[in-house]
Amino acid sequence: MSDRRPDAWLTATADIVFAATVRADRLRFEEAPETAVTYQGEQESGDGSRRDGLPDRVAEREVYRAIRVDYVIASRARPRRGRSI
Repeated sequence: MSDRRPDAWLTATADIVFAATVRADRLRFEEAPETAVTYQGEQESGDGSRRDGLPDRVAEREVYRAIRVDYVIASRARPRRGRSI
């Protein structure tokens, strides 16, 4: 299991939090996916996932069982100078 989610303080104090969970009894990849998430985040932003039953890099044609992935994006909003939110 790897856990790369934003720290608890950022998630608790963020103005915007997006969280998603994916579960599967069985999962198989014909080809190992190349994944990336990009966004224009402030310094007080973070994203990451916690994976159960999946390695950080999956192998092609290997069957993974009882998987769960929790993904979180958290960001603190800052108004631009002279503007309010």
